[in-house]
Amino acid sequence: MKNVILIDMDNTLANFDAEFAKRWVAARPGDETTMITERVHFELEENFDSELAPLAVKIMSTPGFFIEFEPAPGAVTAVKEMVDAGYTVFFCTAPHPFQYETCVAEKYAWVRKHFGDDYLARIIITRDKTVVKGTVLIDDKPAVKGAEELPEWTHVVFQASYNKEVTGKPRLTQFSDWRKVIVPLLEAAQ
Repeated sequence: MKNVILIDMDNTLANFDAEFAKRWVAARPGDETTMITERVHFELEENFDSELAPLAVKIMSTPGFFIEFEPAPGAVTAVKEMVDAGYTVFFCTAPHPFQYETCVAEKYAWVRKHFGDDYLARIIITRDKTVVKGTVLIDDKPAVKGAEELPEWTHVVFQASYNKEVTGKPRLTQFSDWRKVIVPLLEAAQ
């Protein structure tokens, strides 16, 4: 499949960290949020010591957490522009291991809320993104690994504090730049 853009949801399409920070401050009003917004580890709970990590897991495990994410700035507009330009776009996301019972349903509800029913068929939920066919995968995860050592897609790193050291991969820092970063990759794959 050519011209297929796969887009991760958590901290790419949707602002996971902002919702987590809001809930963290509600639980611990005196805490700063820089440990969240400037974190160094992809797995959020790894940024906390052993005393605070259980609270981080509890926050992420709370039903209603995933539906409350705000879209990343410009994400909704960019996705609609991609579709209007004739590209095939899928939301390729993993269920959160701490809260899969309602996470999947909330991800569908989130897409319905921000994109409408027509976009529900564009959701791919998998624990292994390497087996999904596509041309590019836009994802904040520093290294997307799985069963396929060499996935079909090119990993475009979506800018986050914990992936700024990643080199040798295309990088998207904001959705408004998608044409400059993604279109050349799609054209090169033809």
